[in-house]
Amino acid sequence: MLARWLRWVLVLVGCLVGVGLCLTWWFAHATPGQYRQFFNLVYEHFGGAFTHQPNRLLVETVSTLPPGRALDIAMGEGRNAVYLASRGWDVTGFDVSDEALRQATDRARKAGVGIRVSLVGSEKFDYGRDQWDLIVLSYAFAPVRDPAYVERLRQALKPGGLLVFEHYLRLPGTGLMVGTADRGELPRLFRDFEIRRYEELEAPGDWQGGRKAPLARLVAVKRWAR
Repeated sequence: MLARWLRWVLVLVGCLVGVGLCLTWWFAHATPGQYRQFFNLVYEHFGGAFTHQPNRLLVETVSTLPPGRALDIAMGEGRNAVYLASRGWDVTGFDVSDEALRQATDRARKAGVGIRVSLVGSEKFDYGRDQWDLIVLSYAFAPVRDPAYVERLRQALKPGGLLVFEHYLRLPGTGLMVGTADRGELPRLFRDFEIRRYEELEAPGDWQGGRKAPLARLVAVKRWAR
């Protein structure tokens, strides 16, 4: 019954051109198990809803960087993780969807690279301290509006480590979905980082079939201790 209901949710979302009031409400009230079932359906049956290419902001950002340890938050089917691994990065990723992780593992195998994956949500993953040279939040449903969570990310990065973020901005008149923010909000939330790049623009997103939408892009660095 739940799976059938979620299929109708996806149909309604398409009619509302992606992110709308119904989906916003659902994400605000869903249980962890419902999240997993929802995204399993998305990755199993609606692969055309998102791009299978690595995120362009990520590609631009790492183009001149030496490889290191990377964490891909809410990694989905592994498009970014496999790209990083193909460039020599030591990549760990996690997601709530076991179907997404199955696809990510299969993608890595076909590409001839190794990645580590974990079936866990963004709030329960053990990020560690001073562990990562790169953290990727590419359309990740992670609580970036929570200052305590942002601080966990900052502590998890090595000094000089980079955080790359891209997601939709909140649409006027809708509630906030996990992972999205209001216009102008992210620089305040990431004020303890050195912000190297921040922009808000109307551009094709990686979800919603590449439809143009308001996006936020952020590249931030963990400052070295003084």
